[in-house]
Amino acid sequence: MSWIVRRLAGLPLAAAMALLAAPGAEAQEMVVIEGARVFDGTGSPAKVADVLVDGDRIVAVGKHLDAPAGAARVDGRGKTLIPGLHDLHTHTRSPAYDAPEDLGKAWAGYLLAGVTTINDYSVSGEMIAPIRELVANPGAGGMWAPHLNQAIRFGVPRGHGTEAGWGTFFTLQAPTARAAHQLMPVALSYDPDMIKVFADGWRYGRDPDLMSMNEPTLAAIVAEAHAAGKPVVTHTVTLEGAKVAAAAGVDSVGHGVGDGLVDDELIGLMRKNHTAYIATLSVFEPQQVRVMPPAEKAALNPGQRAAEERMEAGTDKTVLPYDSRRWGIMQDNIRRLKKARIPIGIGTDAGIEGVYHGPGAIREIWWLTQLGFSPAEALVAATRTSAEIMHQQAGHGTIEAGKRADLVLIDGQPDKRIEDLWQVERVWVGGKEAPLAELRQLVDSPAPSPMRSVAMAGPIMTGARTDGRTDLDTLPVSSTDPGIDHSHLIALGGHGGEPTFLAAQMGASPKPFVQWILPLTKGPIFVADASKFTGIELKAKGKGAYRLVLESYGIDNGDWFAAPFDAGDGSQAIRIPFVAFQSHNAHTQLDLTQLRALRVQLLGQTGGTASLELSAVRFY
Repeated sequence: MSWIVRRLAGLPLAAAMALLAAPGAEAQEMVVIEGARVFDGTGSPAKVADVLVDGDRIVAVGKHLDAPAGAARVDGRGKTLIPGLHDLHTHTRSPAYDAPEDLGKAWAGYLLAGVTTINDYSVSGEMIAPIRELVANPGAGGMWAPHLNQAIRFGVPRGHGTEAGWGTFFTLQAPTARAAHQLMPVALSYDPDMIKVFADGWRYGRDPDLMSMNEPTLAAIVAEAHAAGKPVVTHTVTLEGAKVAAAAGVDSVGHGVGDGLVDDELIGLMRKNHTAYIATLSVFEPQQVRVMPPAEKAALNPGQRAAEERMEAGTDKTVLPYDSRRWGIMQDNIRRLKKARIPIGIGTDAGIEGVYHGPGAIREIWWLTQLGFSPAEALVAATRTSAEIMHQQAGHGTIEAGKRADLVLIDGQPDKRIEDLWQVERVWVGGKEAPLAELRQLVDSPAPSPMRSVAMAGPIMTGARTDGRTDLDTLPVSSTDPGIDHSHLIALGGHGGEPTFLAAQMGASPKPFVQWILPLTKGPIFVADASKFTGIELKAKGKGAYRLVLESYGIDNGDWFAAPFDAGDGSQAIRIPFVAFQSHNAHTQLDLTQLRALRVQLLGQTGGTASLELSAVRFY
């Protein structure tokens, strides 16, 4: 501790306080990275220096540092040390190709690429706490992951983000400023790291437009979020939408303007309200003509490489006119905004349409160098600027004393040759070195990442709680068929011993349905072990077509196991043994140790109604 006190004497007050406040500063081994070219992310040229890390903080940067005895030494000679990279637009629960959800693999992909901070837009409020628990103490029981900025999502009814059928619990819907003020306390109760707003309903000129959010509603969300210290990033893809977002004071527009060239009015609004730009070029690049260099392909896992090979083998390389026009506009807008000195951060939309977790961020950085950024400027965008957009620059984003030790050692000079970013040699996340070889094995393995398990006790939803939550302290939620014209489900009762009454208005789909989801773990993120039970028991009353679905980890949702059941005029006990559940995929095995939720499905006719009274749901 005496050595730390001596070092603190040479730090600015803010940096010294950050170091003292760092949790575990004495518990972790000191590390000195010696003789590397340090590109610190501030915009200064790289300089050969040592970097001393104590706990999760950078303690000192300089030549020939007097490191204390016992500090671990890393030879950085001939290599470049950079701050950890960012990806400010990801969907980690989507794997970007045909594979089940796997958070562990997604997180590992970022660390292998040197990305140490991401914004995740694929979570709901109930998922935030269990995910934080899951990634606490990596290497000591917790899973390895980059620092996660988890977002609560907002949209408008019939707008983008509401059409997947995931329910209003996943994307909160605010059509007015009054509704926004009503819903923001709900969102903030989960303590998200940020707010994501689907503000723009343009569908790129190829599909009918969806609803967009007006400026008063968006401004209300921004005001409440900023009062709580939460940044706001929008889904914005049009020039008019970007002006609305900037006028409302959002911290950054996300995706980038694709229907027209940015003009002086937008630039003026962005400057006035300090609105940045996250283009996600990677997701808009026409993939049928995308060319990956060998180093990028080598970073993919076998499933991803197979997906790329199928794409390359496709005979139709035609880029449709609206895609080609939008792609050209988006590139020109990067050049215009750079010239106007609007902050541009790194985001990819990873998880969507062949944009891979980790490699997509490096490709996004590379694209900036094709559009007027020098390699050094692109690295600053991926480090300091991206941290500034999230208002996190005081804690990380550059290599300076007092900052969080998110560091990447590169075998090359990426500030001069951006392709060297593929040569990641070592990565530190909050001062802990990530086990890259182990993470590579995890990413390449066909098996799902091991997930924390919770043993089931029996009762699931018996109405014993008075707050509407299940006996497992999880929140029941509704979901529907996809589409803007989806069905709707209302659940009434379900607490204080009362049964739950489910009432559905079926939508326009030829095969409409609604689902009442009973998570078996919070989120659900962890997995539930029901292997000591024989099946599901419930009491039901109703006339209609019903199914019970076992949501399972490691299985595509189209292959989840399901069983039909009937309900009569009077409430009656129904037992459905696990052997009655079947999957469409004959090669899929039901693993009762890997369950996540029960989904009660009500099926019906287009435009019709359906109902079910349900109670006493338990394992037997």
